[in-house]
Amino acid sequence: MKINAGIFQYEMRDETPLRRVQRLEEKLQKTGGLDLIVCPELFLSGYGSFDKIKEYCEQSDGEFANKISALAKKYSTAILYGYPEMAKNSLFNSAQYFDTKGTSLANHRKQILPPTANESKIFKPGSKSSIIMINGIKSAIVICYELEFPEIIRKLALQGVELIIAPTGQSSHWPAAALYNCRTRAFENGIYVIYANSTGNLHGINFMGESKIISPDGLDVVNAGTAEKVITGEINTNEISSVQNKLPYLDDSKMLN
Repeated sequence: MKINAGIFQYEMRDETPLRRVQRLEEKLQKTGGLDLIVCPELFLSGYGSFDKIKEYCEQSDGEFANKISALAKKYSTAILYGYPEMAKNSLFNSAQYFDTKGTSLANHRKQILPPTANESKIFKPGSKSSIIMINGIKSAIVICYELEFPEIIRKLALQGVELIIAPTGQSSHWPAAALYNCRTRAFENGIYVIYANSTGNLHGINFMGESKIISPDGLDVVNAGTAEKVITGEINTNEISSVQNKLPYLDDSKMLN
């Protein structure tokens, strides 16, 4: 099974959700043949400003969700994007997945909230894992900080997840997360990781970029560096089987108490 995957490494700016969605469409117009494109954490609102998060939050079927759904259908490309979700008078740091027909198949709410940028005060934690099938590949959504917990990713991998999709808002203040942790999660489980970060500066935060697709051997398939761009790479389950046969971390981990 294969997925032709892309990441939109967006340069954070003080602009409306509509303009952000327009920028996404501009990228889709220039990048054909993608099965999936992933946008960063809190793509619609930006990260680090409670005022902007409150202003731009919406329900999972809100105005901009509908626009992104329409883009997925128009370009026959599944889209996963981060946004502040308002549901039952609570705010969630969420990531929604629309398939190539524009149907919402997952709306993941970040379960573990760091103190960074007051996330743990602003948002309510989610309570469920989000597992979806993409082109026959079992995939799971995690958001930023969640990827930094090996326990979460190992649990998903033991459930047969072959691809972790991680929209993130990683700043240069904690570079190890973007440079090492995400690659380690791929390597120690023999699976793919799509790590979709922002770049640029907004609300006093320097987003470090370094978006990447990571293969099961822990090495980059493709890396965005620090510029705003779309990068693309292939997810191939044959590579997963090959690596897991050589380094059976998942099987051997079952022997641990």
